Amino acid sequence: MRKIASEAGCTTGRLTHYFADREALILASLRTSYDVTGNRARASMANDTNNKRKLLRFAEEMLPADDERLREWKVWIAFWSAATVDKTLAGENDARHKAWADELADLIKEAAPLANAKQEADLLIGLINGVGLHAAVNPTKENLDRARGLLQAHIEKITA
Repeated sequence: MRKIASEAGCTTGRLTHYFADREALILASLRTSYDVTGNRARASMANDTNNKRKLLRFAEEMLPADDERLREWKVWIAFWSAATVDKTLAGENDARHKAWADELADLIKEAAPLANAKQEADLLIGLINGVGLHAAVNPTKENLDRARGLLQAHIEKITA
């Protein structure tokens, strides 16, 4: 907490006034990150009427394509690491994952009515997490282009 407070330019006391411990801070960061990401993804597709394009836009918003989204990925990576040893954080991860999968499944149903939407949502999340993690660890244009290409190919397959 001291290191975080130092980076934030405040005292440890001020930080612990709002967050009881590191896990509480990580949880608050995660919730904020998910909310910001989800709102941005929904806004990116709000005026689009093409269901396939909406699904692709939503999925692409999850990639670490700029500084803001790369910061979000760093939060997620820290959270996943902490969640491996904390049941409360693991439960939060499951709840967020389910909400994300449900939202993706709804988009998939609109873009590909014959697809098994829940299964495809889980597969798409696995793909996003995999290529997104790779691009976040080494955020090169090549890795990001590869991630986008794999998402596009998978969405083409789902909606064919």
